[in-house]
Parts: sequence; C-alpha cells; structure tokens
Amino acid sequence: MSNRLSRKTGKTRSPRSLTATGWLKPTRWQISRQEAADALFMPIERIVKVYPKRHQVIVVFLNEQGQKCSSFFSYRLFARWQTEAIAAILSCQNLEVLANLEEVVQYDIQRFNYLPEMADAIWDALLDHITRLAVAERFAKEPVK
Repeated sequence: MSNRLSRKTGKTRSPRSLTATGWLKPTRWQISRQEAADALFMPIERIVKVYPKRHQVIVVFLNEQGQKCSSFFSYRLFARWQTEAIAAILSCQNLEVLANLEEVVQYDIQRFNYLPEMADAIWDALLDHITRLAVAERFAKEPVK
C-alpha cells in the first residue's frame, strides 16, 4: 500500500476507503441492468448500459422524455456493496486483521454516503464477527483440563 502526498498539507496519508485499501474490488462485480434499476428505483427498461469504473458506476438510462442520459453513481448505492463488505468482514480469520478492517469500515461509513440500513447491517456484521473471533481466541487460549 503506497502512501500519497496530500495536496493541501503536503503530508503523507494512506488510502482509507474499502476500495482504495483493496478490501473491495467493485470493478470486477459486473453489475447488471437489474441491479442498477433496483438501486436507482427505476424500471429496468429505462437502463441502457452499466459501465463499472474504479470508484463509481456510470449508468446510461432513458429519462422521462426517452432521451439517453448518463450519470455517475457510487457503488455504495448497490446492494452488492453490502454483500461484498460483509463477505470481506467474514473472511477475516483473526482479530488483528479484523481490527485493520474495522478502521477502514469505520472511516468509510463516516466519510461516504451510505443508506442507514446498509451502514447498520455492515457495522452489525463487523461487531458480531469481532465478538465471535474474540470468544474463539479466548477458548483457544484456555488450558485443557
């Protein structure tokens, strides 16, 4: 992970979002027209094309007049983001790795716009997994009688 020089302060900072740290790779997801329609609350017939980019999705859609429009949308609007974030959390096998991911998730939820239900679901999954791993590690350290 490379540190970047901040333009404003000239100090180095490491990437902190789920995509910048490599925990999630949304460009590999192949988001379908149906997923885009669900996320944008519009009929699938109005979705023309979905182009994944590194940090956003470009969706080409038809407006009410039938003209093609395109716009950038955050991956965080899509249900797949929640599924993949929870899968990343559950893939952590020890508390040390999970602690690093916890910092990234906390930053991501505070910094970017999440649907409240999605943020709660991701955070709850994180806390549940922390608890499970802590209990498992405690039992693993207890001597056998």
